[in-house]
Amino acid sequence: MRLKLIYTALFIFLILPIRGCKNEVIAPSIIEYDCRKDINSTLIPGTPGIKIKSSRCSDYIFKPDKMSAAINLFVEKYSQKFDLKKIDVWNSLSDLTIEVSIIPRTVVNVYDINGKFLKKETPVSGLAFNEKLIWVEIRTSQIWSSSLIHELVHIIIWRSNGVHGDPDHEGTQFSGWNSKHTKLIKDINIELLELDI
Repeated sequence: MRLKLIYTALFIFLILPIRGCKNEVIAPSIIEYDCRKDINSTLIPGTPGIKIKSSRCSDYIFKPDKMSAAINLFVEKYSQKFDLKKIDVWNSLSDLTIEVSIIPRTVVNVYDINGKFLKKETPVSGLAFNEKLIWVEIRTSQIWSSSLIHELVHIIIWRSNGVHGDPDHEGTQFSGWNSKHTKLIKDINIELLELDI
């Protein structure tokens, strides 16, 4: 019963967001998912084998076309920022599976963006499990408010060094992530917001 109430509250929050005083409704970037009607994962168009799937049988996922737009923007901006060919960035993301859910997660022993190690149970909005799988929480009806772009940076770093995705971000324990990555994430998310994605 409690889970049903959470779903109902999240549905209202996710589907009916408004901006400012104008009551302007944002076009949602999510769709309802039901494993009894849909296949396990969906290929994101315009990407090299990147798939999206739901964490649960009855949940929500980001619309594949909206995910495609967000990932294409990420590839373009990442290649520009780090002076890479787009094909190299695409190769670093190929065959990635993006699992999503409206149900939040908590983890223990995690780093924050500044490299501070948190031993207690901490809410997270995204996780890079390995170089082929990330999880992203659907926090609103728009992709910009999720940690998708953040998690894609982890995957690029993981696939470039073959060992880790730099879990401590701008900390000193692991290498790969720097302030340019953090700024790029903010810039891309602002652009996604402006595009209503």
